[in-house]
Amino acid sequence: MPNPAPIRIDTDTWAIMREPKDHPVALVQRFTDTTGEARFLALKWHPEPAKRRMTGIYVTLQDADRSVLWDLAPVRAAMAKNAGPPNGLKVPRPAMPT
Repeated sequence: MPNPAPIRIDTDTWAIMREPKDHPVALVQRFTDTTGEARFLALKWHPEPAKRRMTGIYVTLQDADRSVLWDLAPVRAAMAKNAGPPNGLKVPRPAMPT
């Protein structure tokens, strides 16, 4: 599944969406370094700005976007819960001959 495109909030800020879809999981802000080059600062999102944490500095917005991973814990939990044969029946294995 491709990542959804970053959502531009203002000239130099993007929201990165993954799961859950009701709020971003990261923000990316564009800054200019001392050489005049653009750099993209990735921040783990939190509703309180003081609790946001930097996760990396990247050369491109695409690199910053790719650095934000999906939370796979809900997927793994669903797979573990639904593990087994498709019909739901667990057939005992025949005894092995000795």
